[in-house]
Amino acid sequence: MTSSSSGLLKSFPRVFWIANTMELFERAAYYGMNSVLAIYLTNSIDTGGLGFSEQSVGFLQGLIYACTYVIPILGGALADRYGYRRMLLVAFSFLTTGYFATGHMSTYGTVFASLLVMATGAGLFKPIISGTIARSTNEGNSGFGFGIYYWMINLGAFLAPFVVSYLKDFSWTYVFTASSIYCAAMLIPTLFMFKDPPKPENTRSLKDVLSSAAMVLGDARFMLMIVVYSGFWILYFQNFGSVLWYLRDFIATGPVDQLFS
Repeated sequence: MTSSSSGLLKSFPRVFWIANTMELFERAAYYGMNSVLAIYLTNSIDTGGLGFSEQSVGFLQGLIYACTYVIPILGGALADRYGYRRMLLVAFSFLTTGYFATGHMSTYGTVFASLLVMATGAGLFKPIISGTIARSTNEGNSGFGFGIYYWMINLGAFLAPFVVSYLKDFSWTYVFTASSIYCAAMLIPTLFMFKDPPKPENTRSLKDVLSSAAMVLGDARFMLMIVVYSGFWILYFQNFGSVLWYLRDFIATGPVDQLFS
């Protein structure tokens, strides 16, 4: 590591590293679950799945993923109003409950409700961490800081499926319980270590916060950008549905399975 890189690493406050650790565990929980969710929900009951149709699961996933990217509009406003630490406690509580409940429900409606709880927690979490990164960096280290932040996202997404490949051999429920534990563990640093980064004083009422969120959603040009940008995400999220079903139904995975057996 060069001296300049070492100096940049030392320039970040403690809250920056706490936030990145939270991002690592939250993304591990999210991508760990999503690496098997579509298979678990559609596999037959005699193989340990729930036996839902692919069409119904596709509808469920579409709404859940949409919520995780719409709720941050409100979540960011609430975090500014009530404080990052307080809303992190709410977010991790929702995430812990949602992941755990999803793995212990067996009907379509209760699974849907459990995933909605998870999505609410994820939506509240997203703007808090990105806001923390923004407020704990400056012009001299922000590029490097956000590079670390996205590296943590990718690291969590990369490592979690390896754990999942081991846990699912025992029980599908273990996968969801692991995701729940990742998020529950992050309540500890939130309670005892996380401190809100410096920010301008906010005296807006809850009514003002909700009004601001509604104004964002009512901006036609912004919503058009969201629609166009969603084209990428429609393709990306096929990795957690159509691609998994294709691999399960049409690809002989025996030789690969033997490598990890």
